[in-house]
Amino acid sequence: MKVTLIDHMGTDLSVVNAARVSFAKVHDEFDSEKDTRLIKFLARNNHWTPFGHTSISLHVKAPIFVARQLAKHQVGLTTLRYPACWSRSMTRVQRP
Repeated sequence: MKVTLIDHMGTDLSVVNAARVSFAKVHDEFDSEKDTRLIKFLARNNHWTPFGHTSISLHVKAPIFVARQLAKHQVGLTTLRYPACWSRSMTRVQRP
């Protein structure tokens, strides 16, 4: 298992990047117009998961059975999964 710290005690930019993770887009600067609209959209439509990334963001690479246990026993954390079907290059097969 490999765990990498991405960010902690983030900003509005952390929320925006978390919301766009499924599109594999990361911004380095906060765009006042576009990103403010995205944050308002997320809040208005009850998409609260990206707001949890302002506390801590980790990238965890683990076997599926470990990842499921991490998600099952999380307390006060949100999880964004990057589906392998969206990026063939990220697909890994682990054999026992």
